[in-house]
Amino acid sequence: MAKKKLGIIIEVRTGSKRLPAKCLKKINNKNIIEILLNSLSEIKNIKKIIATTKLKQDDVLEKIAVRNNINIFRGPSKDLVSRVISAAKLGGIDHIIQLTADNPLVDVNILKKMINIYYKNNYEFISNSLVRSFPIGSDIRIFSLKSLIKISKIQKTNREHTCYYFLKNPKRFKTYNYFASKKLNRPDIRLTIDYKEDFSFVKKVLIKNKNKKIRLLNIINIIDNNPELKKINFKYPRTTIIN
Repeated sequence: MAKKKLGIIIEVRTGSKRLPAKCLKKINNKNIIEILLNSLSEIKNIKKIIATTKLKQDDVLEKIAVRNNINIFRGPSKDLVSRVISAAKLGGIDHIIQLTADNPLVDVNILKKMINIYYKNNYEFISNSLVRSFPIGSDIRIFSLKSLIKISKIQKTNREHTCYYFLKNPKRFKTYNYFASKKLNRPDIRLTIDYKEDFSFVKKVLIKNKNKKIRLLNIINIIDNNPELKKINFKYPRTTIIN
């Protein structure tokens, strides 16, 4: 059987309403998107594509992609489903690893384990956040392009969310939820960046992490050893809200 052609598609744009251009904000002299790209450089032999919009304001992301030798696809600003499908087709990707620049603290060791699970089984959709055990912001989703194309034909609304249909209808697919180990089972922690307080929190955590590789256990230990940090963004949700 032919090996599955997996590829990482990173969803990113500068037009966030809650925290505009958050992907360009800098921590330790690197902007958010490049922090994520730097971590993903540990994943070898898997194509990586930045999927952004055709809007002029996102020209800067094309420059970042070129600077980091990363493929880029630019598509419609309000139809992320179509954008991801087109990016995958252009890159010759049959199975999509969905990441977002909102979540720069992805642990590549967890990603590698999930890739291995996906390779060895015939799941159509796997996630580590269908049932929340990992911190919000360490989310990884892997699914087939074939399934996303099927979804695209019936999902007429909420097309700004790639996995909306998967998450709302998990029983319609061969689905697997990857649970956190005991040490990483921390749904009380929020690592995603949606608000200015989230950015402040992640910035303080990464400054304490210094130049070490991003590993979730190290991040959790930093937070537990500095409990005042959690107060920074404590008022915001600790789970994925699917409207």
